[in-house]
Amino acid sequence: MAKKPIRVFRRSDGRVESQAPVGPKPELVYKDATDRDRLAITQQVYDMPDAYKSRSDELARSRYNDLLHSIYDALLITDVDGNVLEVNARAEHKFIWTENELLTMNILDIISGSDEKLLALVRGNASKGKFTVLEAICKTADDARFYGEIVVNGIFRSKGNLAFFIRDVTVRKQAEEELNAANERLVEAEKIQARVDTLSTLYHELNNPLQILTCMAEIDKNEEYKKQLGRVVSVLEKLRKQESFEVVRTTDGGTKYDIPVERHIEPCDYTRLLIAEDEKVLRDMFVNALSLKFPSLLIEGVANGQEAVRLFAEKRHALIIMDVSMPVLNGEEAFVSIKAECEKRAWMLPSFIFCTGFLVSENLAQIVGDGSVHACLEKPLTMVSLLAAVSSRLRLETSSPPA
Repeated sequence: MAKKPIRVFRRSDGRVESQAPVGPKPELVYKDATDRDRLAITQQVYDMPDAYKSRSDELARSRYNDLLHSIYDALLITDVDGNVLEVNARAEHKFIWTENELLTMNILDIISGSDEKLLALVRGNASKGKFTVLEAICKTADDARFYGEIVVNGIFRSKGNLAFFIRDVTVRKQAEEELNAANERLVEAEKIQARVDTLSTLYHELNNPLQILTCMAEIDKNEEYKKQLGRVVSVLEKLRKQESFEVVRTTDGGTKYDIPVERHIEPCDYTRLLIAEDEKVLRDMFVNALSLKFPSLLIEGVANGQEAVRLFAEKRHALIIMDVSMPVLNGEEAFVSIKAECEKRAWMLPSFIFCTGFLVSENLAQIVGDGSVHACLEKPLTMVSLLAAVSSRLRLETSSPPA
């Protein structure tokens, strides 16, 4: 039988040794085998020196730390009761607590709303070799919150520890919510468009019949028919323009839509004019000048806005000359009160000529608008300008009273 070759070992100084180092004798792994290949399998068990063991543990620990701190997710390793045993640098950065602070905490302190039931769930899954994926709100040291995706699995199975990998998915969560909201808006828009298309078709089909009925009501001079047809046309027009109806509660506790009814608006008294001016001399001058120019008018004067509101409620003047700066109730406030009273009682709103020695406020500018109904004169004003404003307002009142 041929001899086995002598194994060659290279020493640290580069010289070659021609004999094997002293060690345990090889032992056959398969002693009862008949296959030559299997009979050739042997094992040798060496005991590693303590110095090598220490160095090996150090290298393994170093690689473990490199891996631990290079993980993108925040990693917290806990015992079976959730007590934090080890964390990586990402966890310190994300949760703002220091490593020492985190090591005094329980995972339930970090996952908002969690309890022992959740911990028992992930612990049971880990004991069966299963991963648990959670979505939860996580807390940080400054009491802030973020959406976290948490993967839990067992680690160091002999010790039964748990590894919690936590990733901040707030941006993704917000994007999902915005996408869902956009989808809901899209669905709602499609529903609205479908309703609009249906109403447009209905409006088109009813247009000619309603026109015929309206003409017949006018020919017959039937005011009641005209009124009811006007209601129908008003509702259809409101639906076509997608305007909403006011919801009101019925006497039996239910709700219904308040269908607007065309109200009869009571006109103002076009023979009356009111002057609200706190300066008595100026008020008397206005009354005298206007009485000479328009002798057919009944002209009255008051000293403040509150008196103007009270007197208007009694006499219903068609035109009011209103000083803006007055005691008790100024001109703008008096206008608001008079307008509210007119809307409440279905009265026509009179025309206003505001007089002011100050800059015109944004609110007053909106009230006056384009000047077609109301006007604003700056003090000191001339009698010519006042008489012209009154004259144009009176012509307006006579032809088409303001709504």
